[in-house]
Amino acid sequence: MFMNNEIISFINRLIDALHEDIIGTAYDVTEELERREDGYDAIEPLLKLLEDNPDVDFGSPGPIVHFVEKYYKKGYEEKLIVSLYRRPTNHTLWMLNRIINGSENELKQQYLNVLKDIIERFSEDKKIDEQARYFRSLHE
Repeated sequence: MFMNNEIISFINRLIDALHEDIIGTAYDVTEELERREDGYDAIEPLLKLLEDNPDVDFGSPGPIVHFVEKYYKKGYEEKLIVSLYRRPTNHTLWMLNRIINGSENELKQQYLNVLKDIIERFSEDKKIDEQARYFRSLHE
């Protein structure tokens, strides 16, 4: 994945604020990213930030989720699924559930199958397993 230096700089600002004012900084960063033509390129590194920091409170849903969801039905979903298979977090599972809530029929079933896969692949991680099972139960 190639990222330009400015997007790297935005991600580094978020990393620097992880244990300080992550929400405020995330609002500032995502507002700046929204003005950029290459904002889509920040989705993957933002998801990686969530993966690498599963215990950080990024908001409910928070500015990062609001930003990446601007690319709903524009490729964001695929990037989220890759992230989930790489390293699911409670936050990214919640994001998947939001996508499931907005999906129907075959597409909804595909996303539910992702949840099923997460349950099977990450059953040793009690927090992830419980969260994935909870979201799956909402759609049974």
